[in-house]
Amino acid sequence: MIHTIDEYASRPVVAVESHSSVLDAMKLMSDKSISCVIALEHGEPVGILTERDIVFAANWLLGQPDLLINEVMNKPVMTASSDMTVAQVQRVFRQHKIRHLVVLDARLDMAGVFTQTDLVRSLSGEAFAGISDIIELMTSKVLTVARDVPARYALSLMARRSVSCVVVADDSFPVGMFTERDVVRCVAEGIDLATSSVGDVMSSSIVTTPMTTSPHEAIRIMQEKTVRRVLVVDDFGSVAGILTQTDIGRVLDQQEASHAGRFLGDTDGLAEASRGPL
Repeated sequence: MIHTIDEYASRPVVAVESHSSVLDAMKLMSDKSISCVIALEHGEPVGILTERDIVFAANWLLGQPDLLINEVMNKPVMTASSDMTVAQVQRVFRQHKIRHLVVLDARLDMAGVFTQTDLVRSLSGEAFAGISDIIELMTSKVLTVARDVPARYALSLMARRSVSCVVVADDSFPVGMFTERDVVRCVAEGIDLATSSVGDVMSSSIVTTPMTTSPHEAIRIMQEKTVRRVLVVDDFGSVAGILTQTDIGRVLDQQEASHAGRFLGDTDGLAEASRGPL
């Protein structure tokens, strides 16, 4: 069955004026536990501020609390028609290295935001035909830090490597995780990342799973625990890899390669908001 993004898009759209402060936007994102806000000018979307943007801008934020969204946001914001398929949007995510699309209805009004979380939620068991366990999907290279390193160092590591988290470990045994969402929470709460250790601000309730876990079971765990990544451990409890929503979404890329475009059509429904009125 072919699914459209309108079936799974997150609603309502959370939007703020582009000249609002980044700190206010972060407080909003933290309060609502969302990964992005849409930036508006005269009621029209002109950009998007995501957790990834905040990680990259965090060094500025530490010294510039009055930084504005339009100084940091990604622009223009990418939009897509509501009848685009999930598989088409995965190709857009991959090609443009993004994780969010604003969904437009037939009147070209904002109808929702489609994220990687929504994409993973849409995948059925048949998407993983022939993939018995998550070893084939997970990322085996995991960035780890000791719990006593400064949180700002962990943040800079995430920004330099363009990753969504670092694992906090004692030797090779995981004790926590420092994620993009933790960065947003910490800066929104005024926590000094330069003087705080990553162990003080990390998420200690990490979710682990063995390498033999099936993709379908991994998705079930993510949804049940409301997380966007699971840590993969070996038989001894040591870190073996990490499985993120990005990793799971790549199964559609594998289908495209294997079936020569059978599952993916064109992306005519894709647009940039700045190219025309919404």
